[in-house]
Amino acid sequence: MSSIHAHLSGSSFPPEGLRVTARFEAGKLRIEAAGPLLELDPDQLIVSVGGFEEPQLYLNWLDANGKQAALQALAEADIAALLATAPAPLQAQLQQQWRQRGRQHRQVWGWLGGLAGAALLLGALAWWQAPRAAAWLAGLVPVAVEEKLGLAVLAQVRAQGGLLDSGAAQQAVQRIGADLTRGSRYQYRWFVKKDASVNAFAMPGGYVVVHTGLLEQAAGPTELAAVLAHEVQHIEQRHSLKQMIGALGWGALLSVTLGDVSGVAAPLAHQAGTLYFSRDMEEEADRLGFQALLRAHISPDGMLTFFQKLEKTTAGAAALPAWASSHPQTGERIERIRALIAQQPCPPCRPLDGDWRAVVGSLGAAK
Repeated sequence: MSSIHAHLSGSSFPPEGLRVTARFEAGKLRIEAAGPLLELDPDQLIVSVGGFEEPQLYLNWLDANGKQAALQALAEADIAALLATAPAPLQAQLQQQWRQRGRQHRQVWGWLGGLAGAALLLGALAWWQAPRAAAWLAGLVPVAVEEKLGLAVLAQVRAQGGLLDSGAAQQAVQRIGADLTRGSRYQYRWFVKKDASVNAFAMPGGYVVVHTGLLEQAAGPTELAAVLAHEVQHIEQRHSLKQMIGALGWGALLSVTLGDVSGVAAPLAHQAGTLYFSRDMEEEADRLGFQALLRAHISPDGMLTFFQKLEKTTAGAAALPAWASSHPQTGERIERIRALIAQQPCPPCRPLDGDWRAVVGSLGAAK
């Protein structure tokens, strides 16, 4: 077949991706830029589709380092060529995904037609109680699509640089996080970001990032567990998804519901570290994070001491630490946590053990 024009992206390539040509030859996908670049077997490839006004088709795979890479056909003619010339092992995936995209579009137009008569009412409801409306609509997003969204945002965050998915600090975060997320519907992934700000954030679908500055601020693994317990609840209760979608509007929600996350990943990645949650969401994350610590038999005192530390830092500095500035009302929250500790004693709960000095010391090598 003649070569198609495509866009190649992944952690092994420049953040803006590469303009390439591709073709199936002798049963393999051959990708070229200035010269031969990649050669992939069909069984390595996973097909995904998207786009609402313009069709989009992606071939995804994991590179030699286990990182996601993707090839996007640039035009409808290129998509048609892929559909027509892909080898038999890939045809079933391509045809199934393309038929599913057609069904999704028909469903959406049906929904839009059915909702046309209620547009004024929905508009009034959205204006009157926009946060609740966004929360209800975000609840319609399947977990699989939420995870796909989180993965796309993660790729953008990774492209910004400084993201670690190995090493002593990342392993400590992952080990503690696993104790706090047993039985979850999400498959969590844990990362450390080389950044001096005292910050941590959660992305939809089970992706949690902790800054090195926060690890250096924490007195030990028990305080880190308190932060992770809080951030995990932003994912479990879909706070991250609701706030991100709410910030981008209903058009973005429609795209995500259809499974098309490519158009919203970049702006969501920009929001990820600075997302501001409502007071109710923060209270819920504190309360349910507290319960998660008790279930894991981890002392909740770390939640109290870490907030007290943030309060002292805030009082003695002109600017709030990043995590404190996006988590307001620190004094009130300290009192609520103190009340929870008094109301719900946990005899089996203990501070976490571990060589925290070695964990923090490893950050110097990471930097």
